[in-house]
Amino acid sequence: MSTPITIHLIGNAHLDPVWLWPWQAGLDEVLNTGRTMCDLLDAYPEAVFTAGEAWRYWEIEQADPALLARIRVHVEAGRWALVGGWWIQPDCNFPSGFALERQIAVGKRYVLDRFGTFPAVAYNVDSFGHAATLPGFLRAAGQRYYVMMRPQEHEMALPARLFRWRGFADGPEVLVFRIAGSYGTWGDITEGHLRQAASDLPDGVAHAMAFYGVGDHGGGPTARMIEWLRDHREAFPGLWLEFSSPARFFAAVADQLAHAPLVTGELQYHAVGCYSVERGLKTRLRRAEHLLRQAELT
Repeated sequence: MSTPITIHLIGNAHLDPVWLWPWQAGLDEVLNTGRTMCDLLDAYPEAVFTAGEAWRYWEIEQADPALLARIRVHVEAGRWALVGGWWIQPDCNFPSGFALERQIAVGKRYVLDRFGTFPAVAYNVDSFGHAATLPGFLRAAGQRYYVMMRPQEHEMALPARLFRWRGFADGPEVLVFRIAGSYGTWGDITEGHLRQAASDLPDGVAHAMAFYGVGDHGGGPTARMIEWLRDHREAFPGLWLEFSSPARFFAAVADQLAHAPLVTGELQYHAVGCYSVERGLKTRLRRAEHLLRQAELT
């Protein structure tokens, strides 16, 4: 009998703090999601929630410090998984290398100060491509693992869902997991969603991550989802469902890395022609980057 694949269930709520709305609306989603997830973690001791972006926690600290205290309790218990830790989840092609280094550094400083730890798992599940310089930035920040989704299977062929990534030949290397399908579940969770997560694994790897949670821009897992997953842990032949986190997943595959193929170069493209190619945005971003550099030098 073949070894069943362990599906690490990653409950999450992707957030774009400033998308097509003012930042105050993003803050409302941050607070609502945080309160809801703390309530669910209190009610379901087996559940785990995953969230990144230092901005999220900084805003919570300003608006509802008692909520940040609740989150810290769950972090210390291993129930609220910190990932990413950068200031925001960025466009990974648009900013300069200088800007990426600075926003990683600002996020890392804040997360270390408030939580006493910085995640080894970098996390850009909705970034629209990944420049070849990123593995170097990750390793310089102490991050060895990366979770991404775009480009998806129909946009870029990769040798496996789990792979080693170098931006350049002989450059720094990180271990990457590409999410199958979506980082969210907009309706009921299905067997198909779980089996898609287990597809395209390297030979010899018996672990995968399946992401779940209501939609984009806040929300997260629901009680109904958690109960369904709990009740179906052994329901699907060849799969074992386990509430988990990205860090636990990468720890589980640590002795299977010889099976992970190597990918070298950029991970591109998704949503060609989207917002980040607009000239006005580019010029304003570059001006802000130059002003920051000038301020640091004076």
